[in-house]
Amino acid sequence: MRPLLLLVVLLTTTSAHGQRDRFYIRLYGLVTEYFTGSPEKGVLVRVLRDSIPLDETVTKSNGTYEFLLDRGAIYTVWFSRQDLVTKHVRIDAREIPVFPDVPYYEMDVQMTMIEWIEGGDYQVFDLPLGEALYKQSVRNLSWNVEYTERIRPQVAEAMDSYEKLVRKYRPTGKRRPPVDRL
Repeated sequence: MRPLLLLVVLLTTTSAHGQRDRFYIRLYGLVTEYFTGSPEKGVLVRVLRDSIPLDETVTKSNGTYEFLLDRGAIYTVWFSRQDLVTKHVRIDAREIPVFPDVPYYEMDVQMTMIEWIEGGDYQVFDLPLGEALYKQSVRNLSWNVEYTERIRPQVAEAMDSYEKLVRKYRPTGKRRPPVDRL
């Protein structure tokens, strides 16, 4: 009986040690409000692995989230809340080597959210706002700068239109109280 117990303990220890040494991608970040930079509470952050739902969490009052991802897949990370415009990024982890030279990669993905206002043109947000992929030259996940530069004008135009729409619905100038002429 004693040798069997020793074998079970040894296998459990080896298995736990193997899990800790397994490569992963730590994806984390902060979700904030566009104008104030304040943390956004209650934003659903959903991760799809190769277009199949993998995991999700809801940001707390500090606006943070975190996931552990594996190599060998394409991940889409969606940020949404009923009153906000849905946005997403894409992370291509397919080319990460089977045995990377580090135990994990970290990706800090900050997302700024905007309020959904009737009449706004949010079509550009159907595109990923960023694409990350493994680059052998730096042996890490990096943002695809060419993609970002390609969509930057569209995003800038959409945000200019959005700011005009916000000013229309929420004028920034203080209104003077009505004058009592009696």
